Amino acid sequence: MKKFLLAAVIMLASTSVFAQHSAGSLTVQPRIGFSAADFNNTDDTKARVGLVVGPEFEYFVTDKFSLAGGVLYSQQGAEIEPLDVTWKIDYLNIPVTANFYVLKGLALKAGIQPGVNLSAKLSGNSKNVNVNTDEAVKSFDISLPVGLSYEFHRFVLDARYNFGLSKIFDEDKFDLDSKNLTFQLTLGYKFTLF
Repeated sequence: MKKFLLAAVIMLASTSVFAQHSAGSLTVQPRIGFSAADFNNTDDTKARVGLVVGPEFEYFVTDKFSLAGGVLYSQQGAEIEPLDVTWKIDYLNIPVTANFYVLKGLALKAGIQPGVNLSAKLSGNSKNVNVNTDEAVKSFDISLPVGLSYEFHRFVLDARYNFGLSKIFDEDKFDLDSKNLTFQLTLGYKFTLF
């Protein structure tokens, strides 16, 4: 996957048409894609693949530096292999990133991402299991997103890795010391507002 993303960036960087935004401009970018989320500090889980969708606004301080903020619905959690169930935890995430354009269209980004737990449940993959676990999962999450994006003809391919900073589970209800780890790959389209 890393080699594919690197090859795609190099190939797109070699073309002659680039996106360019001037200082003071504001864009909105509807985005859709997938996430692969897991818990850290666990041995018997694997990534839950889910949907990521929502808008992101970006303000260009200069033509090489911008600040972005968005509201993203993100399906996270993890598959628990021995039990053959998936812990489905859905968040409304609010990423705020600083974007550094190292080449025209190519941005490196890092920031902070608060998130609100919308729902949490255990669902059986092969069994008829559907258990609400909202009380065991904390209602607030915070992550550190880092990644890169490439804009070509207003289309934006964005790859991020969100490192969880806060514990997922309420220690009084569930004794598991885990944080969210989430990879997201989205495709968006940028509209210039001004």
